[in-house]
Amino acid sequence: MTPNSQSTFFRGIYEFEDPSGTLIAAKSPPGGSADLFDGSAIVVKPNQCAILIYKGEIADIMPAGTHIVKTENFPVVTRLANWKFGMESPLRCEIWFFSGNVFTARRWGTTQPVIANLGSLGPTPLRAYGNFNLVVTDPKKVYLNLIGSRTSFDVTDLEDFVQGQILELFPEALTEVKQIEDLGVRQDDVSKKVELLLNRELSSFGVQAQKIQILSILPPAEVVQALDARVAMKVIGNQKEYLLYKAANSLDAVHDNGSNESMHMMLGLMLGKGLMGADFREKEGLTSGDAKSASSNERALALPGTAEKCVGCHADLQADQKFCPNCGQKR
Repeated sequence: MTPNSQSTFFRGIYEFEDPSGTLIAAKSPPGGSADLFDGSAIVVKPNQCAILIYKGEIADIMPAGTHIVKTENFPVVTRLANWKFGMESPLRCEIWFFSGNVFTARRWGTTQPVIANLGSLGPTPLRAYGNFNLVVTDPKKVYLNLIGSRTSFDVTDLEDFVQGQILELFPEALTEVKQIEDLGVRQDDVSKKVELLLNRELSSFGVQAQKIQILSILPPAEVVQALDARVAMKVIGNQKEYLLYKAANSLDAVHDNGSNESMHMMLGLMLGKGLMGADFREKEGLTSGDAKSASSNERALALPGTAEKCVGCHADLQADQKFCPNCGQKR
């Protein structure tokens, strides 16, 4: 971003070119001051603006177009400098060009977990990352508050500043999420809350964040594993079967990790013994229960008046007789 090579002949042509597409603002020329003569040209391209700085003060702000330096065109500069154009000595000032482009897909992310209160889980650490866009809305505020003594201001310089603001405001935005199950469906609400809070902070700096996106909000790996286990247990429907399923998977993992065959065989036998023992106890319990149920049924079906034998004298006994009427033997 330098004066045109024919600047000596034309007494200065200044314009802003940025092949990298990352500059928000830059001074022309980068070193020193611009020499403005009567007839010098300042070319402000579409979606740009230029600011003239004279003795540390903002003298003029120029929109898109070609601006020829004339006394009538720059009344503020003329008044500040107490100088009439047309003289041989140049007017020395700084020219800052600002880009009006939207800088898209800037990334942000949590360097440390952010604590959120998620209902029954209580305080839970969360990590998140996403994208956002940036645009300059007030070049004067950007110059006064952000540029300082730089000769250029890159979007990465502003990106670091915005990243810090997002991380500071993110815990407040997470109040939109009440339960951990809502993390996925409430991401858009959290994004809008972050954008609202962030632009309140950025307005005094002359920039605006647009279309903040949260691509992912995740709790720690341990919480994710516990959620996966809870879902799997619901699908399988039986806690014992789920534990056996996990044990079998762990056995496969041991084998895949290159453990020796004897260890793999021993673990397999232990798992099989556990399965067989559980089945045997379950069947034994069912058999005992069936026998008791049958005995109860037989007694329930016994009708009054049905004859039985006395264990002492083998006399016939009625079902309602507790003692033998012949020998007195207790039934």
